[in-house]
Amino acid sequence: MAAPARASRARPTRDRLIDAAAAVFAQRGYRGATMREIADRAGANLAAAHYHFGSKLELYRAVVTAQFERLEARLAERGGAVGDARRSAPPREQVIAQLRARLATMIATLLEPGGVHPTLMLRELSDPSEVLPFIVERFIEPLHGDTMRLLAQLAPSLDEASLRRSVHSVVGQVSFYLTHRPALLRLMKRSRYPAGFGDAVADHVVAFTLGGLAELERERAQPPARRAKGRTR
Repeated sequence: MAAPARASRARPTRDRLIDAAAAVFAQRGYRGATMREIADRAGANLAAAHYHFGSKLELYRAVVTAQFERLEARLAERGGAVGDARRSAPPREQVIAQLRARLATMIATLLEPGGVHPTLMLRELSDPSEVLPFIVERFIEPLHGDTMRLLAQLAPSLDEASLRRSVHSVVGQVSFYLTHRPALLRLMKRSRYPAGFGDAVADHVVAFTLGGLAELERERAQPPARRAKGRTR
């Protein structure tokens, strides 16, 4: 029984601290976590935690960075990063493939059983820390911008405001299955989402998004007077 503990302690102290901190921050939130609890969980002393990170804030920043870098690596691996789709595919099919891969990867990350990333971000968004501006600038804004560029290729006539709202709609559809999971599972009379659920959701969100973009472009092509009349019905 002692072998796993010895193997765990053989890992670099900094890595053990980041893993332990991720679990504690997810469980207690940034404000509820303490450096002492994190150090104890990592099998390290408090001095080592301060030596490697200096403060709880910087340790939290390192944890968030590690979580988002894993997501970025998954996106690149699965073709979800812009420019990763096969060049032999027609341009529109290529863009749709990129969008679908991106959504499927994000859904898999959000719905991963026991996943730290979604719990960590739910806590951060409900009770923002001083690290939120860094998270937005370093990770969320680039992902948002890439997704917006994908949608712009699918609906080139839409203006920036419409594209931005469309990205928000996509994100809302994806995150819904995380934020409303307890209620949804009760409605579905299940204890967990079934196998293949994330892929089915990704297919649905892509189809729904393509339909919505087409309707927005159709409306935009109408004369202004007719557009205004349609909105007042």
